[in-house]
Amino acid sequence: ISEMGFLQALMKYDKNNIPPVVVQKVAVLTAKDDFQPDRVERVSRAAWGLCMWVRAMETYDRVAKVVAPKEASLTAAKAKLAAVDAKLNEKREALNQVVDELKELNSRLSNLRCEQDD
Repeated sequence: ISEMGFLQALMKYDKNNIPPVVVQKVAVLTAKDDFQPDRVERVSRAAWGLCMWVRAMETYDRVAKVVAPKEASLTAAKAKLAAVDAKLNEKREALNQVVDELKELNSRLSNLRCEQDD
């Protein structure tokens, strides 16, 4: 724990790519009574901090495995939504053009009716 750069190494640890072998070994370790945070804290505050970090990485890995497929689905859904929105905007533009033409035709019709009445 007193090694120079140890804290930096922990802070820069690539938590998104924890090897499965490491996760399995950590799971065995965290299940032990001797690795419970309250018990470790009685022995060493520094060891308690490391214990908490290991548990946090284990939890992060577990949650990341659940969230990753959902994020992929979200990304795919956003791409699909963007495509549908683009089509919708095209249709709205076409509708606006038709509405403008209709207004023009109605205006011409009104003018022709006024001329006919006169």
